[in-house]
Amino acid sequence: MEDFVIVVNRIEELQTIRDVQELELIFEKAKRTIIGGQEVILVRENRDGRQDRFQSFSNEQDFEEYRKQVFRYL
Repeated sequence: MEDFVIVVNRIEELQTIRDVQELELIFEKAKRTIIGGQEVILVRENRDGRQDRFQSFSNEQDFEEYRKQVFRYL
């Protein structure tokens, strides 16, 4: 298994349209990645398509805190 990349721009878009189902799918896949021993990497995509990495998670507890923070705004 390889690291899982989450594009934060997409998460923010899903929050805006309140697509809880899609968010759940993303977070479940990310959780399985961590359980499998890999990292979840958060990136922000710029207008030119470049992705800037700004945070990563390698344990479930830290990732769960991020997940709670995302769902808090729904």
